[in-house]
Amino acid sequence: MMCNAGFTLVEVVVATALMILALAAFAVSFVQSKRSAAIADNNLTAIHIARQQMETLYSSNYLGLSVGTRGFTNVIDGVSYKGTYTVSSNTVARVKDIATTVKWVNAVGKITSTVSLAGSVSSELHP
Repeated sequence: MMCNAGFTLVEVVVATALMILALAAFAVSFVQSKRSAAIADNNLTAIHIARQQMETLYSSNYLGLSVGTRGFTNVIDGVSYKGTYTVSSNTVARVKDIATTVKWVNAVGKITSTVSLAGSVSSELHP
């Protein structure tokens, strides 16, 4: 009576191939997760830069906000965030509208992304 307690070569090759496929799928999902996290981090940084610019403009008084478009640049962790803000005046309502836009190129995939924020400053609240 002969007892075959081991695996055949075919079974070992099939099991190894399945293990390699599973590990490859895990590696691909890990790389994709890192890419998504980097893009989300850059997006949050751009939102923070835009909010910071808006807060700086809000702290000016109404008369101190001059109408026009101006640019600014921030470099954080090797990423260049280029922004503009535009101040326009509605003299009838005595309101100045502010629009801030920040653009950057994600290192992953070389995708250009943009974040925009808008707000208003009233002469009644900021004499």
